[in-house]
Amino acid sequence: MLKGFASEVFDSQKVFRQLLAAMANPGRIMDIGIDLESPEFIHPAAGAILLALLDFETPLWSDLENDSKEIQWLRFHTGAPYAYAKRNALFALQTDYDALESVDQFNPGTLEAPHQSTTLIVHTRGVDNNGRIRLTGPGIQTDKFLKLKGIKESFLHQRTQTLKDYPLGVDLIFVWDHYLVSIPRTTSVEIL
Repeated sequence: MLKGFASEVFDSQKVFRQLLAAMANPGRIMDIGIDLESPEFIHPAAGAILLALLDFETPLWSDLENDSKEIQWLRFHTGAPYAYAKRNALFALQTDYDALESVDQFNPGTLEAPHQSTTLIVHTRGVDNNGRIRLTGPGIQTDKFLKLKGIKESFLHQRTQTLKDYPLGVDLIFVWDHYLVSIPRTTSVEIL
C-alpha cells in the first residue's frame, strides 16, 4: 500500500492552508503544495485534500468501488467510512468527469446546518484562465474566467440553478495532477 503524507501533521496543515486559500479565492489556480504519491485513479491534489480532511466521522462517496485500492488507501490512512448514497457523504470524489451530471443527489445541507453539505471534488483534464466560464462573487475582485477541461457545460448550468437555495448548496473543488481550483456555493457561474 502506498504511504500517505510524508509528515502527517505538517503536510496536512500545508494542504489545509492551500485549500482555505483556494476557497477564499474562487477561480484561483493553486498548487497543492506537497509531493504525494497517490493511487492510480486519484489525482495527487484530490488525494492530498482527502487525506487532510477525512477522518472516521466524515463519510466519503466516490464513483470508485468501495473495495478499490484507491478507496482502501483512503480508508487505511483516514478511517473515513464509505457513503453508499451520495446524500450521506460530507465529501465526494468524482473521478470520471464524463459521468458527472448534477449536484442534485448530493447533500446541500439544511438551513440549520448548511455547513454539513457535501464538498464535491472532481477530476478534470486541466484548468486554465482563458475560458468562457465567468466567476463572480465573494473573494473575486474582478471577474475570473476559467476553462474546466472535460467538464460539461450542462453540469455548470445545473449547478447554477441550485444557487437560489443559498445558503444551501454543494462546494466544488476541481483537481488535476497537483493543482486545484474551487467554486464554492457563494460563487456565481456564467457561461459566455
